[in-house]
Amino acid sequence: MRGELDVNGISAGSSSRAPSVPEKKPGSGLFPYYENGDRLKAKHVGTNMVSGRQFVSWALGLIPLTTGAVILDAGCGWGRFTWPLIEEFGVDSPNVYCVDSSLGMALSAKKEAHRRRHSSKFAAAEIQALPFPTGHFDGVMANHVLYHLPDIGAGVKELARVVNENGWLLATTNSDHIRVPVLEYHYKALDILGIDDESQNGSPFSMENGKRLLEEGFKEVDLEYFEDSTRYSSADEFLASYKKIGRYHNLLARADVDQERKRQLPVLVHQQAQDEIDRMGELLSPVRMGAFVCRAPRP
Repeated sequence: MRGELDVNGISAGSSSRAPSVPEKKPGSGLFPYYENGDRLKAKHVGTNMVSGRQFVSWALGLIPLTTGAVILDAGCGWGRFTWPLIEEFGVDSPNVYCVDSSLGMALSAKKEAHRRRHSSKFAAAEIQALPFPTGHFDGVMANHVLYHLPDIGAGVKELARVVNENGWLLATTNSDHIRVPVLEYHYKALDILGIDDESQNGSPFSMENGKRLLEEGFKEVDLEYFEDSTRYSSADEFLASYKKIGRYHNLLARADVDQERKRQLPVLVHQQAQDEIDRMGELLSPVRMGAFVCRAPRP
């Protein structure tokens, strides 16, 4: 195990109690959805694949994990990947460092760790400016987060910097080449309501374009696809899932959209879901996402 590390002035030694999260929140412009981990946790916990498989377990199974590995979860959120890493794959919790650009997210992860009796380390930090020495980690995770970065290339290079020469990066994301009914109905409702939204374009970091971006920091980049589906038997069930996504909550926070259109948005989404269920007998939402496993960080 490495020696004690100081993160932004916060002790990160292997004490039985997790250290405090820094008071200052780095960066700005975070969407309200990411102010804390409550909504994101509800979304993740409430999603079940038709096959019964768990995406997180599948992704973590792609990387070499040992009990004593020192691992960074960059963009940890509420700890979606952190807790299976410890509880399912047996990594010692004091060796796991969790950072997020949102102070609220880091606090949510710290609270979750306390509830689960883990002693991982927490800090609010930007992926483009990580407060760790070069080559400190055996492995780094950046799961479903790189598409949020204003400069993905800089973030990838910084992740490569903190991984040791024999280490790895696990980066998961979505595919752009898939029908996603929850987004399809969301954007159709926005069109009906005359609400402008620029996020309908392809992701800046997807399974289709991510390899090129990751090669800026790593010499070896392998990718694996995860394909499955989720099933909804009623429009009410689908609407409950829709109300957990970030795009819905971020729109509710927009000052340029009046309350009546905000009220009509879920009504229109529900109507579209009901129309498909009436036609097909159910609403089957295909899932296509995956993981990149990167090795040999560039100096």
